[in-house]
Amino acid sequence: MKIAVWIVFALLCALWTGGALLVIGLSEWAAQLLGSGDAAALSTAAAQWPVPAWVSLWLDPASIKLAQEAALWALTASRDVLPMLGSAMGWLEPLIWLLWLLGMVIMLVLAVAGHLLLGRLPRLETLQQRAGF
Repeated sequence: MKIAVWIVFALLCALWTGGALLVIGLSEWAAQLLGSGDAAALSTAAAQWPVPAWVSLWLDPASIKLAQEAALWALTASRDVLPMLGSAMGWLEPLIWLLWLLGMVIMLVLAVAGHLLLGRLPRLETLQQRAGF
């Protein structure tokens, strides 16, 4: 049972590390996109996409158009701020690694606690001897 605790710990550590690397990669990509100014052009093009016919079955076309216009207005209003956001994302990578470390410490503490608690549980043979089997 103790081995299962450490196997689960190792799998969770691998998933947690993979997630952290994915978030770092996405943040670097977003920082480059925001810093270059291409985000506004890309978002403007995305806001002007035609709405597929199947979406109009689920949502009101007027509300979709309103949402697209609101997104376009927000991008136009924040066009000067987007390059500054790209340069400010340099502190995000150390923050992600700190959160990764915090998660790893929490998982390690839980794994050690599970290991110690499983060591304190009486074995099945001991329970059977006490019961008289």
